[in-house]
Amino acid sequence: MFLHEIEAGSKVFIDTNVFVYHFSNGSKFNKSCTDFLYRVEMSQIHGVTSAGIIMEASHRLMMVEASSVLAIEIRNLPKYLKQHPDIVKQLTKHLTVPNKIAGLNIEIVRITQKVIEASQFNKTKYGFLSNDALTLKIMEDIGIASIASNDSDFKRVDWLKLYLPASSD
Repeated sequence: MFLHEIEAGSKVFIDTNVFVYHFSNGSKFNKSCTDFLYRVEMSQIHGVTSAGIIMEASHRLMMVEASSVLAIEIRNLPKYLKQHPDIVKQLTKHLTVPNKIAGLNIEIVRITQKVIEASQFNKTKYGFLSNDALTLKIMEDIGIASIASNDSDFKRVDWLKLYLPASSD
Protein backbone atom coordinates (compact mmCIF):
# COMPACT_ATOMS: atom_id res chain seq x y z
CA MET A 1 0.00 0.00 0.00
CA PHE A 2 1.14 3.55 -0.69
CA LEU A 3 1.00 6.79 1.30
CA HIS A 4 -1.64 8.29 -0.98
CA GLU A 5 -3.92 5.32 -0.17
CA ILE A 6 -4.16 6.17 3.53
CA GLU A 7 -7.77 6.92 4.34
CA ALA A 8 -8.75 10.26 5.84
CA GLY A 9 -9.10 10.04 9.60
CA SER A 10 -6.44 7.34 9.94
CA LYS A 11 -3.83 7.43 12.70
CA VAL A 12 -0.37 6.71 11.27
CA PHE A 13 3.11 6.57 12.78
CA ILE A 14 5.66 8.43 10.63
CA ASP A 15 9.13 6.92 10.25
CA THR A 16 12.40 8.78 9.70
CA ASN A 17 12.74 8.18 5.98
CA VAL A 18 9.45 9.97 5.23
CA PHE A 19 10.88 13.16 6.75
CA VAL A 20 14.24 12.68 5.03
CA TYR A 21 12.55 12.31 1.62
CA HIS A 22 10.29 15.29 2.32
CA PHE A 23 13.25 17.56 3.10
CA SER A 24 15.40 16.17 0.23
CA ASN A 25 14.20 17.92 -2.90
CA GLY A 26 16.13 15.60 -5.22
CA SER A 27 14.59 12.42 -3.82
CA LYS A 28 12.34 10.36 -6.08
CA PHE A 29 10.05 9.99 -3.04
CA ASN A 30 9.89 13.73 -2.25
CA LYS A 31 6.50 14.43 -3.82
CA SER A 32 4.82 11.39 -2.28
CA CYS A 33 6.12 12.21 1.21
CA THR A 34 5.42 15.93 0.90
CA ASP A 35 1.85 15.26 -0.25
CA PHE A 36 1.36 12.84 2.66
CA LEU A 37 2.74 15.30 5.22
CA TYR A 38 0.49 18.02 3.79
CA ARG A 39 -2.50 15.78 4.53
CA VAL A 40 -1.19 15.36 8.09
CA GLU A 41 -0.68 19.10 8.45
CA MET A 42 -4.26 19.71 7.26
CA SER A 43 -5.56 17.20 9.87
CA GLN A 44 -6.85 14.78 7.23
CA ILE A 45 -4.56 12.15 8.80
CA HIS A 46 -3.47 12.00 12.44
CA GLY A 47 0.31 11.78 12.20
CA VAL A 48 2.36 10.52 15.14
CA THR A 49 6.12 10.24 15.51
CA SER A 50 8.66 10.09 18.33
CA ALA A 51 11.35 12.42 19.57
CA GLY A 52 13.86 9.75 18.53
CA ILE A 53 12.60 9.77 14.95
CA ILE A 54 13.00 13.54 14.80
CA MET A 55 16.59 13.29 16.04
CA GLU A 56 17.36 10.52 13.56
CA ALA A 57 15.87 12.56 10.69
CA SER A 58 17.90 15.60 11.71
CA HIS A 59 21.08 13.51 11.85
CA ARG A 60 20.47 11.87 8.49
CA LEU A 61 19.74 15.22 6.89
CA MET A 62 22.99 16.56 8.36
CA MET A 63 24.77 13.71 6.56
CA VAL A 64 22.94 14.57 3.32
CA GLU A 65 23.94 18.21 3.73
CA ALA A 66 27.57 17.26 4.43
CA SER A 67 27.68 14.95 1.41
CA SER A 68 26.54 17.83 -0.80
CA VAL A 69 29.59 19.93 0.17
CA LEU A 70 32.22 17.23 0.74
CA ALA A 71 33.58 14.69 -1.72
CA ILE A 72 33.31 11.87 0.82
CA GLU A 73 31.10 8.77 0.71
CA ILE A 74 28.14 9.01 3.10
CA ARG A 75 29.25 5.91 4.99
CA ASN A 76 32.56 7.64 5.83
CA LEU A 77 31.04 10.98 6.79
CA PRO A 78 30.39 10.41 10.53
CA LYS A 79 34.02 9.54 11.22
CA TYR A 80 35.27 12.41 9.05
CA LEU A 81 32.93 14.93 10.67
CA LYS A 82 33.92 13.82 14.17
CA GLN A 83 37.53 14.59 13.20
CA HIS A 84 36.61 17.95 11.62
CA PRO A 85 34.27 19.81 14.01
CA ASP A 86 34.82 23.10 12.17
CA ILE A 87 33.03 21.62 9.16
CA VAL A 88 30.15 20.46 11.38
CA LYS A 89 29.78 24.05 12.62
CA GLN A 90 29.21 25.16 9.02
CA LEU A 91 26.36 22.69 8.40
CA THR A 92 23.20 24.62 9.20
CA LYS A 93 20.37 23.55 6.89
CA HIS A 94 19.47 20.51 9.00
CA LEU A 95 19.18 22.63 12.15
CA THR A 96 15.67 23.75 11.23
CA VAL A 97 14.34 20.21 10.75
CA PRO A 98 13.05 19.58 14.32
CA ASN A 99 11.16 22.88 14.34
CA LYS A 100 9.73 22.29 10.87
CA ILE A 101 8.52 18.80 11.87
CA ALA A 102 6.94 20.24 15.02
CA GLY A 103 5.05 22.70 12.79
CA LEU A 104 3.44 19.92 10.73
CA ASN A 105 0.64 19.17 13.21
CA ILE A 106 2.24 15.88 14.22
CA GLU A 107 1.83 14.32 17.65
CA ILE A 108 5.32 13.77 19.08
CA VAL A 109 5.68 10.93 21.57
CA ARG A 110 8.32 11.08 24.30
CA ILE A 111 10.67 8.17 24.80
CA THR A 112 11.03 6.81 28.30
CA GLN A 113 13.50 4.37 29.81
CA LYS A 114 10.64 1.93 30.35
CA VAL A 115 9.77 1.96 26.63
CA ILE A 116 13.42 1.53 25.64
CA GLU A 117 13.76 -1.47 27.93
CA ALA A 118 10.51 -3.02 26.67
CA SER A 119 11.55 -2.48 23.04
CA GLN A 120 14.47 -4.88 23.40
CA PHE A 121 12.09 -7.81 22.95
CA ASN A 122 11.34 -6.66 19.38
CA LYS A 123 14.99 -7.18 18.44
CA THR A 124 14.88 -10.90 19.13
CA LYS A 125 11.29 -11.41 17.98
CA TYR A 126 11.59 -9.60 14.61
CA GLY A 127 15.33 -9.22 14.08
CA PHE A 128 14.96 -5.44 14.28
CA LEU A 129 17.75 -2.99 14.93
CA SER A 130 17.36 -0.67 17.92
CA ASN A 131 15.46 2.24 16.31
CA ASP A 132 12.92 0.03 14.55
CA ALA A 133 12.43 -2.04 17.72
CA LEU A 134 11.74 1.16 19.64
CA THR A 135 9.36 2.47 16.97
CA LEU A 136 7.39 -0.77 17.05
CA LYS A 137 7.14 -0.71 20.85
CA ILE A 138 5.91 2.89 20.81
CA MET A 139 3.30 1.95 18.23
CA GLU A 140 2.19 -1.01 20.35
CA ASP A 141 1.91 1.16 23.45
CA ILE A 142 -0.22 3.85 21.81
CA GLY A 143 -2.31 1.47 19.72
CA ILE A 144 -1.23 2.38 16.19
CA ALA A 145 -1.12 -0.37 13.56
CA SER A 146 -0.19 1.75 10.52
CA ILE A 147 3.23 3.13 9.64
CA ALA A 148 4.39 5.48 6.89
CA SER A 149 7.85 4.21 6.00
CA ASN A 150 10.06 2.97 3.20
CA ASP A 151 11.58 0.37 5.52
CA SER A 152 10.58 -3.09 4.33
CA ASP A 153 11.71 -4.61 7.66
CA PHE A 154 8.31 -3.62 9.03
CA LYS A 155 6.74 -6.22 6.70
CA ARG A 156 7.89 -8.82 9.23
CA VAL A 157 5.20 -7.67 11.68
CA ASP A 158 1.91 -9.37 10.80
CA TRP A 159 -0.33 -6.90 12.66
CA LEU A 160 1.28 -3.84 11.05
CA LYS A 161 0.07 -2.07 7.90
CA LEU A 162 3.01 -0.54 6.00
CA TYR A 163 2.39 2.44 3.72
CA LEU A 164 5.25 3.14 1.31
CA PRO A 165 6.08 6.34 -0.54
CA ALA A 166 5.48 6.18 -4.28
CA SER A 167 8.37 6.91 -6.62
CA SER A 168 8.03 9.84 -9.00
CA ASP A 169 10.20 8.02 -11.58
